[in-house]
Amino acid sequence: MRIYTTAKIIDNFVPMLLVSFLSLSMALTTQSFLVMGDMPYSPIDEIKLRQPHGILSKAVAATEHGFLLHLGDMKAGAQPCTNQLLNTNKALLTALTTQPFIYTLGDNEWTDCDREGLTPRFDELERLDYVKDLMFDENYYQQAKRLQGFTTQPGMPENARWQFANIGFMTLHVVGTENGRQQILRSDPQLALGLADKRDEKNLAWLTEGLENTRVRGYVIGFQADIYNVSHKPACTKIRRSDCDAFKLYRDAVIQFANNTDKPVLVMHGDTGPYCHQRLSQNLTRLNVAGDYVVSDITKVSLLDSVDGGWVFKRLTTDLPLLEQCQ
Repeated sequence: MRIYTTAKIIDNFVPMLLVSFLSLSMALTTQSFLVMGDMPYSPIDEIKLRQPHGILSKAVAATEHGFLLHLGDMKAGAQPCTNQLLNTNKALLTALTTQPFIYTLGDNEWTDCDREGLTPRFDELERLDYVKDLMFDENYYQQAKRLQGFTTQPGMPENARWQFANIGFMTLHVVGTENGRQQILRSDPQLALGLADKRDEKNLAWLTEGLENTRVRGYVIGFQADIYNVSHKPACTKIRRSDCDAFKLYRDAVIQFANNTDKPVLVMHGDTGPYCHQRLSQNLTRLNVAGDYVVSDITKVSLLDSVDGGWVFKRLTTDLPLLEQCQ
C-alpha cells in the first residue's frame, strides 16, 4: 500500500488549485474569445500548434480568452479519415487551452471521407458517428459546462448554445460539400439525404430558439461551411435534394435572425481561404476565419460597442487588427 504524507498531498493539490483559479479568473475578467478552423492541414500547422513551443500554442497561452471555438475541418481533405489521425489532431487541438474548447463539425471529418483517391476510404455516415463519439466525450462536457448556460441540442451535440460576456453564442452543423448532399459515394444516398433534411430542420429550429434569449447584448453564430460562396445552382428543396444550393436557406435564415433583433449579430465560418470580415447589413457581420492552408492563425474576437456593432478581430500571432474585407 502506498502511503501519502499530508505534505505530499498538499504539494500535489496546490498547483492544481492554482491552475484552476487562474483559469477561472481569466474567464471571468476577459471579454474576448478565440476562434479557429480548417486546421491542422499541414505539418507547418502541426508545428505551430504543438505544445510547448509552437507559435500558436504560445500565443494562446499568453492571451486572455474565455474559450476557444473550433469551427470544424480538423484535418485536410486530402488526408484519409483514420482513427489515428482524428485522435492525434483532437489531442493537438484540445491541449491548446485551459479554457473550454468548443467544437462543431466540418466536412473533412466525415462527408469527404469517401473521396476517390483516399486510402482507406470510409462510409461518411460511419465517420460522422465516430467523430461525434470521439469529440463529445465526458471531458468535453465537463469543460464546456464551465460556460454560462451551456447546453446542446438533443441528438446534435455539435449544436450548442452558451453565454459569455453577455453575448449569446450558438453553433450549427452546417458543412461543406453542400452540407452532405453532394458526392455520397459510400453511404446509402437516400439515407444520407434524409439525414441532411433532418439536420436542416434541427439547425433552423436551434437558430430560431437562440433569439429567445433577449437579455444579451449581441449574438454569435458559428458553423463550418462558407454559405456565402454561392454556387448559383437552384436552392435545395424537399423535392430537389441534391445538385442544388444547400446554403440558401441558411443565408436567408441568418438574415432573418438579424432582422428580428436590433443587437449586433456575428456569423463565423471557415471552409474557404480568405481570412477576412464583412459587414453584411446594419447589425450583421461576417468573419471567415483563418486556415485552409492560406493563413495559419487564430482570431481573437471581442465586442466593444453593442450599439454600433463594433466587433473587433485581431490576429493572434501579431495582435494586430484584421483589416482584410471579404469580397
